[in-house]
Amino acid sequence: MSRNNTGTKSLQAPSVRDYLPRTISKKVYSRGVTHPLTLYPLAIGAGMSVTGFLFNMPMLYVGAAAGFFTGAVCGVAMIFFMHDKIGKKYIAELNRRQKNYEQYIKRMLKKELAECLEIDGAETYATQGREHFDMIGEKLSNVQEILDLKIEESELTYDRFMGAADQVVLSVLDNLKDVVTTLKSAGSIDVGYIHDKLANLEHLPDGNDKEMQEGALLKRLALRNSQFEKVTALLTKNEVAMTEMENISAAVSEWQTDDSFAEVDFESAISRLQELAEQAHVYNNR
Repeated sequence: MSRNNTGTKSLQAPSVRDYLPRTISKKVYSRGVTHPLTLYPLAIGAGMSVTGFLFNMPMLYVGAAAGFFTGAVCGVAMIFFMHDKIGKKYIAELNRRQKNYEQYIKRMLKKELAECLEIDGAETYATQGREHFDMIGEKLSNVQEILDLKIEESELTYDRFMGAADQVVLSVLDNLKDVVTTLKSAGSIDVGYIHDKLANLEHLPDGNDKEMQEGALLKRLALRNSQFEKVTALLTKNEVAMTEMENISAAVSEWQTDDSFAEVDFESAISRLQELAEQAHVYNNR
């Protein structure tokens, strides 16, 4: 799922895949093996080893061994003992990118949805879109309030859960962006003009020109209807996503924060949220 703002290259939201456990582990591993505390001792050790060999200075081998040992220990410590700390820093950066994109798209949607209310025949769709705009933020806040009661904000799982929930929010907002562009496309088709022309054609003698005009006008009406059908499908996707977010919130609220509190419950909920975010654009990708 791509969410690039072509007008502002710096605004690019992370994808669902960026939040997967295997992606986080890869980032932690990469950070561990490329950190200066890992690389510099290894480089110094390698240099001392080569120098000792070239100039027959065995004493440098001790320094080389120390360098290799220090670099290896630092790398292992970061990968295995600082996994959560490095992972939280990585997710914090993802969440920052998400929020920047979210603020951009919210500013745009607030204005664009208001304009769509003025499009003939689009009032109901635009009104529902504005309701989704307001509701999805409330649902995210509700998820966070419930999660705050269950686990500590300092835990890596907390950040992963909220990141997945925010992905669903962004998907709903992205769908609303598609709703706006589709409604404006449909709004460019003047229904009154088409009906007037069709009425005028009834008074003209039959012929190829009359049939061609009538066919062209009817195609424009069909295109307008198909645009509204697409909008309906996008809004339906949003309704399904918001309902599922409520189901997940309800499930989280019932979890017990004692010894029976299973990590698998969180992983299941996070996976479901990520699936929701991925499914949000199934209609557009067909």
